[in-house]
Amino acid sequence: MSPQSLENTLRSLWRHGTLVKDRPYRQVWRFEHDGRAYFLKFYPRGGVGDRLRRLFRGSPAMAEFLRLQWLQKARVPAPRGVATLMGFRLNDRMGDALILEAIEPAVPLDRHLNAARLEGRILPDHRALVEQAIALIERLGRGGLGHRDLHPGNFLLSEGKLYLLDAYAVRRSGLRVRDVVFLGQSARPFVHNSDLLRGWKRLSPGQPFPRAARHNRPGLRKQLSRIRGENRYFGRLAAAGWSGHFFKHAKYPVRWSAVSRMDIARRDWLEAWPILLGQIQSGQLEIVKQSSGGQVLAGEVVLAGRPVPVIVKLAGGKSWRRCISDLVLGSRAARGWRSAWALVFRDIPTAWPMLVMQRRVAGYPVESLIVFERVAGRNLACEDLAALPDAARRTLFHRLGRTLRHIEETGLVQYDPKCHNWIVHHDPVLGPLPVLVDVDGIRRWRPLLLGQSHDRLRRAVASHRHYRPQDWADVCLGHPGVDRRIAKKGPP
Repeated sequence: MSPQSLENTLRSLWRHGTLVKDRPYRQVWRFEHDGRAYFLKFYPRGGVGDRLRRLFRGSPAMAEFLRLQWLQKARVPAPRGVATLMGFRLNDRMGDALILEAIEPAVPLDRHLNAARLEGRILPDHRALVEQAIALIERLGRGGLGHRDLHPGNFLLSEGKLYLLDAYAVRRSGLRVRDVVFLGQSARPFVHNSDLLRGWKRLSPGQPFPRAARHNRPGLRKQLSRIRGENRYFGRLAAAGWSGHFFKHAKYPVRWSAVSRMDIARRDWLEAWPILLGQIQSGQLEIVKQSSGGQVLAGEVVLAGRPVPVIVKLAGGKSWRRCISDLVLGSRAARGWRSAWALVFRDIPTAWPMLVMQRRVAGYPVESLIVFERVAGRNLACEDLAALPDAARRTLFHRLGRTLRHIEETGLVQYDPKCHNWIVHHDPVLGPLPVLVDVDGIRRWRPLLLGQSHDRLRRAVASHRHYRPQDWADVCLGHPGVDRRIAKKGPP
């Protein structure tokens, strides 16, 4: 590569290159030179905080270039660094840059896996990809290296071969248990429990398999910190005297939610919110449920030019206890917003939260509501189980038990798992799927609540008009941890 010709290409990068990723701390550009493709990572120089980091850690571009050399010496498949540019100017911004050889054609591993999950298909090379990822991490550890940010998005898949990305997160302290745990938790939506166990035994031999609830808290805290801010995934909204937060974009859409596959802008809600609020105040929405605790309404909003069926939950009259709870813990809608996203981030099928709004007076939330996408299907209490084929019926209750087990494995308990709180979503490819639609019963994991939750679920399943003993047996098959004393009680 001629330095002079490369310099001429980089001078007009903004014109001939393609911006692939844009973050406040880093930009990634793709460009071609002499018939070959390259990527340029640009690290702009910032304020005092950035200068302090550079003072102690050095240039991030140079640091990543050196770490790429470590990976090459350890024979870990990774992109090849070509050059670093110190004091590089791009679009009137000064910073440092790193040039990498492009690996093409390629796709990030998380996109590849999630695309298959959205289509409801099983990858024929699933086992080979898992084995290849485990072997790559083993080679990383044997080279005395670790990686602080191991997740499927930092693996690149090209012609059946995996490459490790984000060399800046590589360190020389060796592979740590928390690195392996973080990879397992981030890959959980795409792999089976057997894959996780096999990888754990090879990467952390002799150590007990960790509980998800104990080791996934940092990742969950990072995700939950975004739901009340302004970022790529969520936004703030203020209109008609109300204020709140709304969903914009999902990194990993899911099959049971059409909204998760949409990109929603603030202007969409600025148009839809006054209309929805007027319908609520004038009583135009369908009343699904009404009690002293509040109302559940059904309606429709138009977002991004598409009609979306929604469920609106409004908090009801407030007792003095509820007033104190709202003052100390936040409004009921705000707590439901957090609980719903805590389930989504744990990959638990639940109604997709779209919007939370509050009307405050002197800082106190006098009114609040939360908007969910309406899940297609009937609640489990009204589902005609007798009309389901035997295989589909067994799948439904097995998945119900498995979902409950997943909730408990991630540090939560569904305290109110009655049949009315589950919608049976009939997936044309994967079959019936129980989707949780009431997050008010979600609690932190406690042994006492665990037994009560299992007993309530048993009584709820057994009270169905089409109940048969095999249904509870299938629930226990999906959740082997169900209290055996409860399982032996049989129907009430």
